[in-house]
Amino acid sequence: MVLITGAGGQVGTTLLQALSAEGIRTRAWIHRAEQKETVITAGASEVFVGDLTLTENAVQAMSGVDTVYFICNAANPQEDTIGSNLIETAKKLGDITFIYHSVLHSLLSDMPHHDRKRKVEKTLVDSGIPYVILQPAVFMQMLAPSIQSIKKGGVFVQKFYTSSQTKMSFVDIKDYAEAAAKIVASGAFTYGTYELCSNGTYSLTDMENILSELMERKVTSAYIPDEDFLATSHLPADSYAGRTLLTMFRHYNENSFCGSSYTLTKILGRNPVTIRDYFVKVLSE
Repeated sequence: MVLITGAGGQVGTTLLQALSAEGIRTRAWIHRAEQKETVITAGASEVFVGDLTLTENAVQAMSGVDTVYFICNAANPQEDTIGSNLIETAKKLGDITFIYHSVLHSLLSDMPHHDRKRKVEKTLVDSGIPYVILQPAVFMQMLAPSIQSIKKGGVFVQKFYTSSQTKMSFVDIKDYAEAAAKIVASGAFTYGTYELCSNGTYSLTDMENILSELMERKVTSAYIPDEDFLATSHLPADSYAGRTLLTMFRHYNENSFCGSSYTLTKILGRNPVTIRDYFVKVLSE
């Protein structure tokens, strides 16, 4: 059985669906009881409600599982501490493989959430327990609100690009989950770290050209100012999450954020969903 933390979020529910499709039993660890119906609908075999920061909850949640899949909510200032505690608990219980949902290029320590994920990766590798580290690129689903703007006749509202030189890699969350499920089912990926990216690296011009072709009109873009992003995200300007996400966007804008599709293609046994594929799907919905 696979224990999935953060199971009520978008990544967690998509992963539950993919694991269920592979016939793998799962225990969904959620923080709030009201998420129970969501994870059961997504395919969870069992549900555990508890606090990720409490060791006693971790011991209870890990009872009887052979795999822990650690997903932490975005920009959590305690991710490295939580990860360390979960890894230590898994090590003490024994016979548990630990899979970590990290991020592409976790070594980029100037982004706080990358640095916390880097620390979890190090703790995991140093622990000596069986592990798999997955490093996805930016999920295409982050662009969904922008596509809705275009469908309504508006512009491509975005925060990834301020320079014509910036290039980005993306990955479809469903491709990520399918690859993760195959990794769990196989058992052949232990002690490995895997970048999961779709094909291609895209500039803002590339995005606009693809969207213009699909919409059969000229699609232009607009950059979201920091204050508007924070307001829409309901994040105070002085919050850890707000500062962390703005730092992330600045890094992407200034340095690009690119990865290879080789590993994901091999795991899936097919070409990953491309940005164009994703745009076609969302625009047709």
